[in-house]
Amino acid sequence: MNQGDDRGGEPADGAWFSADRLLARLARTPPPTLLQAVLIGVLAAVAALLVRYALSTFYAEVTGFMILLPAVVMAALAGGRIAGAVAVVLCLLGGWYVAGPDATGVGLTSNLGRVATVNFIVVGLFVTWVASALRRAMRRLDTTVGDLRAAAARVNEYEARFRDIADVAPVMLWTGDIEGRVYLNAEFRRFWGDRPTDLTDLAPWMEAIHPEDRDRVWSACLNALQTRTPLEIEARYLREDGEWRILSTHARPRFDAEGGFLGVVGANIDLSEIRQVESALRESEQRFRAMADDAPVLIWVTAEDRTREFVNQAYIRFMGVEDAATLNTDWREFIHPEDRDRIIAESIAGEATGQPFSLEGRYRRQDGAWRWLKSFSRPRLDAQGKIQGFVGVAFDVTDAKQAEVDLKRINELLEDRVGRALLDKAQAEADLMHAQRMEAVGRLTGGVAHDFNNLLTVVIGGLDMLLNNKVDEAKRLKLTEAALSAARRGERLTHQLLAFSRRQALRPESVDVNALIREGEPLIRGALGGGMTYRTRLRRGGAPVRVDTAQFEAALLNLLVNARDAVAGKGCVEVETRRFKVKAGEISDLEPGDYVRITVSDDGPGIPDEVRERIFEPFYTTKAVGKGTGLGLSQVYGFLKQSGGAIHVVTAPGEGTRMEMYLPVALDIEPALAEPARKASPAGGGERSVLLVEDDPEVQAIALALLEAMGLTVTTASDPATALKRLKAAPFDILLTDIVMPGEMSGLDLARRASTLYPDMRIVLATGYAGDDVDAALRDAPWTLVRKPFAIDALRTVLDA
Repeated sequence: MNQGDDRGGEPADGAWFSADRLLARLARTPPPTLLQAVLIGVLAAVAALLVRYALSTFYAEVTGFMILLPAVVMAALAGGRIAGAVAVVLCLLGGWYVAGPDATGVGLTSNLGRVATVNFIVVGLFVTWVASALRRAMRRLDTTVGDLRAAAARVNEYEARFRDIADVAPVMLWTGDIEGRVYLNAEFRRFWGDRPTDLTDLAPWMEAIHPEDRDRVWSACLNALQTRTPLEIEARYLREDGEWRILSTHARPRFDAEGGFLGVVGANIDLSEIRQVESALRESEQRFRAMADDAPVLIWVTAEDRTREFVNQAYIRFMGVEDAATLNTDWREFIHPEDRDRIIAESIAGEATGQPFSLEGRYRRQDGAWRWLKSFSRPRLDAQGKIQGFVGVAFDVTDAKQAEVDLKRINELLEDRVGRALLDKAQAEADLMHAQRMEAVGRLTGGVAHDFNNLLTVVIGGLDMLLNNKVDEAKRLKLTEAALSAARRGERLTHQLLAFSRRQALRPESVDVNALIREGEPLIRGALGGGMTYRTRLRRGGAPVRVDTAQFEAALLNLLVNARDAVAGKGCVEVETRRFKVKAGEISDLEPGDYVRITVSDDGPGIPDEVRERIFEPFYTTKAVGKGTGLGLSQVYGFLKQSGGAIHVVTAPGEGTRMEMYLPVALDIEPALAEPARKASPAGGGERSVLLVEDDPEVQAIALALLEAMGLTVTTASDPATALKRLKAAPFDILLTDIVMPGEMSGLDLARRASTLYPDMRIVLATGYAGDDVDAALRDAPWTLVRKPFAIDALRTVLDA
């Protein structure tokens, strides 16, 4: 068929306006509406009548209505039956008008007219029917041609898709028709190479089959072709590169709609690697079985339903069941009755996790003996990770269990013996510690007795001489000064003992130790002497702590003096401050947390190990007689422990010494608590009244004398109850009370009560020893503290402040 235009069907040769093309175009016009059909009929009739009118001279008295029929045909082709009928009616009536009443066959009055009219109508309607039928046939033909073309396009598309799919398939696909033509996909073409594919010569195909498989393949192929049945066969084929490959062929016959045989379609799958893997798997399985059967432990493999798929010879020997029967034997029947429920529950729970798990229990061996077996099971997974069953092994641990029992019995015996030995050791250690404590107490007592005896010798001897009126005034003054100096040495010794025992009354406040170190630098340089090099490295941003400033300054000065003595006054001493985060166990006797570390380091000879262990013992000193009391470092140690810190020594022979003081970091530096508003002294320098509360009569007498010597009016009370009566009876400017008092009310309780009742009165506390409970209360007390023994200068400073 020649190719036409997009409407299909009509020939393409000739002019565009040729008759057949014109008629075809008229027949293919879209179906008109009723109005359009009537209009088409009218236009066709008018055109025909104009032609008839133009030929009036030619027709003379003859009607010539046959020339009007082409218009009817054209109208019916273009507009259908309605347009054709309209054209018939208009052509008839218009023809009568154009031919005139005298023309032969016009009108219905004559027999010839009636015959001519009927003939024209019949022929016109017949022509209309034929033309409209031709119009419908043309449209159906166009639709059919379009469908055929679409079908052909779809066939071509499907064939292209088939070829595309076939060419990307990883298997060899092929088709063969009854004429011997063969199609091979890309995979097959790569396998086949450039060898001929025409089936008419079955010999470029039989040679590709391995000689040992050729007859079998030929017989199977002939049988499938003759019986028109599917073919499935596996054989060796020669690949294009000369290697024999194992191919699995699957072929099916093709039939048309009427059942006629069209050929064969098939697929070849290369199984060479699979067969190699299967062979390796069989070999691996044989090796596994051989190894498993030689293993001295029980080995088994279960299926997905928990049944046994494989057991080794050790398993069979343990159970005492024949090989085939062993797989069907329920292993749970061999569990000890006391272990059965537990083992089964643990087994179900372990398998449910999909993870390796272990079991341990007693199982009956074939000879009836109960043996402890410890098993380990691991899941078997397929390629998708699904559990296919479990692989398990079991070890006979009966001997180990017995050894464990024996070992436990031995351990119990050892624990008993060790316990007794530890008790003996603890008793020995307790005795040793008691002896060491007694030695320390003896050393402390001896040191205190020695120092106080020396001091009392000076005081008592001086007082005896003073009572003797035979001494002159100059000697009396000298003896008095010596007695006072000895008493003050006794005071310092007492403070050192209190610091060591952590019983001194501390008044901590939030301070920056950097500021304390800078403020004390003149005193420090004076204590070190001119031959020393003194440096500081103070932390930027400050080093905030909460500490008793006087005790800290004393401790720092104590360490600096020790450093000066270590370098014989000619070395270098450095003070450093920094923030330090202490971890658990990093510093002995120090809780983990944030601290400020104040380090005093020297470049002296260092401290020997035998000395380092004793440097914080009271009255232990390496200095010459008269050069030290042996209480300096013990005082520092006690002060730091009482302040929540610690001291750490870093030293080595020839490498100097670092004394590291640790104090807890203050969260923020707050100003010291302000004392309550004090009552101003009377105008004009009038006398001030003091209520002195002291239970010791001799101390009260000395304090009374000192206060009166200061020009104060003094009233005394020996206990808080009496003091409250005195306060109620008369007003006082100052209340000076000892902290430790007899009875239920202490000096602190009296101070709190008095500050509430008499807020304008100034309160001063006095103490020589406080204790833990009073010491804790003093930390937040807002009142001034004066230490015993009293000295007139100290009292004047406190009371006049």
